[in-house]
Amino acid sequence: MFHAQALVLTDHPSAVAAHVTKELGLEFTAEWSAEAGTVELPDGICDLHAWPEGLRLDAFATTRAGLDRVADVVKRRLEHLSSDHLNVDWYLRPSAS
Repeated sequence: MFHAQALVLTDHPSAVAAHVTKELGLEFTAEWSAEAGTVELPDGICDLHAWPEGLRLDAFATTRAGLDRVADVVKRRLEHLSSDHLNVDWYLRPSAS
């Protein structure tokens, strides 16, 4: 399993996550509740967690190419939808398997 992580700095992580999961939910299975949510894409999933310092994203996929696609979709959508000029920089995490 491949894993990438990003911390998106914002003063309104819950609002940003609610907005992006609503938009992504038009194309994919997505949910947001309280301070956490998930988006299920064809190539993998992305978990979202609101933290005091921002929105933490964790993307998972079975292939590196799939992980890249998941990360790209979420990054483009977050950067496009937000008026806060958010910056999403993904970092590859060590594999647990």
